[in-house]
Amino acid sequence: MFGIAAFSPLANRMNAWMAGTPTLEASDAIVVLGRGGADADGVLTNRSLRRVLTGISLYDRALAPVLVLSGSKAETDARRILARGLGVPDSAILTGHQARTTREEAAEIERLLRPLGRSRILLVADPIDMPRASALMKQAGFVVHPAPTASSGPSNPESRLSLARDLTIELCALAYHRLVGAL
Repeated sequence: MFGIAAFSPLANRMNAWMAGTPTLEASDAIVVLGRGGADADGVLTNRSLRRVLTGISLYDRALAPVLVLSGSKAETDARRILARGLGVPDSAILTGHQARTTREEAAEIERLLRPLGRSRILLVADPIDMPRASALMKQAGFVVHPAPTASSGPSNPESRLSLARDLTIELCALAYHRLVGAL
């Protein structure tokens, strides 16, 4: 298993499979889920930065009039500053209360967007997180268009091992949620 995970493209292919087919079409909002937060200096983690840059790119392409930033307070604050600095007007950015889990994010995003009549979303998440995140957003009543971050995956063995570990964790979480009827 170690050799397969480290030295074959299996983990990368599974990552791409989990991403599904991106559906980049006009929507009511771009939803960028939290991932990893920000440190005390307001520096975003790699995954959080990748997600917000994908969301800003989609906004720049005029695929939705609203950019929803989710996650911890530090993460959403840092993302808001970055989005404004890259030309997204403050009036187009929505953030909610701090959410620690994807389920909490779905509830918070529903609270933000439902009163505005926005139900079609471009969902920005890493490929590995897309199946569960998409299912939770659909459960909250949204029409979800997946907009995964890059899905090609890492090229070195150590990073592929890390990806294989993350895939195992996420697949177990997805199975657990289905088993207990949460999805």
